Amino acid sequence: MRYRLDPAAEAEAARGNLLGGLCTGGVASLAHAYRSGWGPELNVYVQIPRDSELFPLLSGGTGLVCVLFTVALVVRVARWQIALSQRRQARDPVKALLLPPSAEHGAALRKSRPGRATLSNVLGLGLSWVAIPLVTVGLGILLTPERMGPRQEEAIVFASVGTGVGLVVLVVVGADVTRRRLLARQVRKLSQDPAFAELMPPTTAALSRYRAPVIPELKITHYAPPSDIIFGLPKVSATRNLFGRPPLSIAYFRLFENELRMRDFVKGAFRRCGYVHLLRSAASVRHSDLVRMRRAGTLGKLFVNSDQRMRRELDARSFETLPRGFRIVRDIGGRGLPVWDFKGGYPMSAYLCHGAYWKRAVDILLDLADLVVIDLSGFQKENLGTGHELQRVIDRYPVHRVIVLADTGSDTGYLATHIRHAWSRMAPDSPNAGDGTRTLLVGQVPVGGHRATYHILSHAHKRLR
Repeated sequence: MRYRLDPAAEAEAARGNLLGGLCTGGVASLAHAYRSGWGPELNVYVQIPRDSELFPLLSGGTGLVCVLFTVALVVRVARWQIALSQRRQARDPVKALLLPPSAEHGAALRKSRPGRATLSNVLGLGLSWVAIPLVTVGLGILLTPERMGPRQEEAIVFASVGTGVGLVVLVVVGADVTRRRLLARQVRKLSQDPAFAELMPPTTAALSRYRAPVIPELKITHYAPPSDIIFGLPKVSATRNLFGRPPLSIAYFRLFENELRMRDFVKGAFRRCGYVHLLRSAASVRHSDLVRMRRAGTLGKLFVNSDQRMRRELDARSFETLPRGFRIVRDIGGRGLPVWDFKGGYPMSAYLCHGAYWKRAVDILLDLADLVVIDLSGFQKENLGTGHELQRVIDRYPVHRVIVLADTGSDTGYLATHIRHAWSRMAPDSPNAGDGTRTLLVGQVPVGGHRATYHILSHAHKRLR
């Protein structure tokens, strides 16, 4: 089973199939009984003879539908039993780790596939350009040939041109999506090439084999903020952020392929709260940059692969505030994101790290961060990179200065299970170890609801005191 089933939903679907089967089966039985001579003949208002050809069709059709409802009922009952079994397994912390998330958990991630949204939109537009002219002209020729008359040839030419334009649009967009996918795959392959990495990757990035002797209780607080802007906020300056406090250094981690959530993060309040640091994905590399480096023979400079290179990148980052206005934020995904900063903002620093070094880069970003934001929307146990980042956050960073983001479709129970599992594997030197209770904030922000991040950061600032 690829996703976790909901017992209530499966039981409701089973009841619907049961009622459908009973109704259609009852109609089929009544039709067959009446045709067989059972009961009085109907001749009150309309005389219906028993040998009418209607009854074999009615009994056969409704009987077939009844069989389909019965098969669906058996399937739904089996799924209901599986859902009950999954709910029992979810109560066991060990077995719960093996369960998949709910069906809605990865909805935003599926929509974020490279070029999927663009391709689906253009497919709808392109197919309309292809189909509408052909259907319109075809119906006109078939239904009103006398009106088409001498304009029939013009209509055919118009339909052909419209069809050609639609096909050209589909081919161009399809080629662009394919090109971007191949480029991202090429960069990922280069990021695993040992020729561009240090001979021995840093050992300080390895997870600890030991556990903290005293692991406190973890309390997960879910916060669903409203999706509106807080008015009366000051403009961003070098000394004061959007909330009137000194600007923060924010380390942001997420699933690379979840581009929708990345765009919501950029549009939200985080860039107005402080300097954001994140790791770049392979999809953020432009083809022109890759070609230029290959021609110059400097392809090795594409990746951050050592502490010296990482320090140079950190020293070269900008500390100037961004003025109010329109800008395009790049190096975050396949395309630049246009944003309008009403109150100004702070620059984002993105680092494209080699596969042998990115774990060390995570530790460096945690060392300089005042606030850590990790978006677990669409996270599953197969996402080993994000799982490593979650474990390092727990091992190296105070959890009261961490914000976990999830979309409203995320399976919060599934996320809580994996967060608690990482919590149980806490390193001995973790700042979260010890007695007492620790609280982790999980903010549920809908896809496209970047305005809600203002309320999350306002709530988080109270925890940072």
